[in-house]
Amino acid sequence: MLAVAGTMLAAACGGGDPPTPDAAASKPAVAVMPRPATPSDSACPRDGTWKRCALEDRVVKSGLAFKPAGDSMTVAYLHVPGVRYKIGLTASMVAFFYADTVAAAKDVTALDRFRLTPRGDTIGAWPSVPSDVIWSGNLVAVLFDASATQIERLRLTITAGAPQPLSDAAKAAQAAADTPTVQKLPSMPAR
Repeated sequence: MLAVAGTMLAAACGGGDPPTPDAAASKPAVAVMPRPATPSDSACPRDGTWKRCALEDRVVKSGLAFKPAGDSMTVAYLHVPGVRYKIGLTASMVAFFYADTVAAAKDVTALDRFRLTPRGDTIGAWPSVPSDVIWSGNLVAVLFDASATQIERLRLTITAGAPQPLSDAAKAAQAAADTPTVQKLPSMPAR
């Protein structure tokens, strides 16, 4: 009776045969998604202009479900292609990254600021009527099918401005934080 209970206990606890190497090899590999570049990475320079990596990092940190759609969009009256993003389940955004603020202003100031279309244009080049248009420095973002909460959160996130270059004091603090230090505990009196 004890032998039967011991056998049942071993079987219940996984005491069976170890998996064969063929069984382990047949399991599908888990794909590891690479971490997107952030403004603290050297690949995403902090020069005071918007970059894709800075926008993606900032919006994700604001708490929105935000990911690149994997394609771009061109509009005849805007001189740079736009990058498409999905926001949540139904909303989307097209972000136009210009070389500088002057180039963005050259394109945007001649357009209707609410629809981002040429003045008097009744058709427009957009797939639907934009929910909002946000312009900050060298970035022009056009939102579609966005809720009031999404619009507010994106407007606050983007109009806060692009990541600025680190000051000398911040660079020194970052360098100090990156260098490993050894701290010794104070000596204890003998007992």
